Amino acid sequence: MRGTLTKLGWFAAIWTASVAVLAAVSMALRFWLS
Repeated sequence: MRGTLTKLGWFAAIWTASVAVLAAVSMALRFWLS
């Protein structure tokens, strides 16, 4: 059970980081194009 929770935690952390990076990139692109 602990291994599953750890995997879920890593997945959530990577997912959150990728979403934050995507948001930053889209904001930067919008800033550049405007």
